[in-house]
Amino acid sequence: MLKVLCVCGCDLGSSFAIEMSAKAVLKKLEIPAKVEHTTVSEAGAFKSDMILTQKVFADILTADASEEEISRVVVLNKLTDKEEIEQKIIAFLKMHNMKVTDHE
Repeated sequence: MLKVLCVCGCDLGSSFAIEMSAKAVLKKLEIPAKVEHTTVSEAGAFKSDMILTQKVFADILTADASEEEISRVVVLNKLTDKEEIEQKIIAFLKMHNMKVTDHE
């Protein structure tokens, strides 16, 4: 099961919005996943395969990270754009040699 963490600044509102969109995309793609949301300051306490966030928080998360940790971070330009999220999830799975179902 894919573990996805959605990260925002301090309020949790935008990370929850990312979570709802990501869950819809993963369901459409038929990818079993556990999706959670948190703040950038709490992200280190979670174990995840993928982190969905915006650039400013990606920069914080990857500042002192290993190559493996950096490869888990996916930057979203439009936080609730399901098409963008779908494209980036598929690209992430292919890059990490994970199974991708064909829904195109």
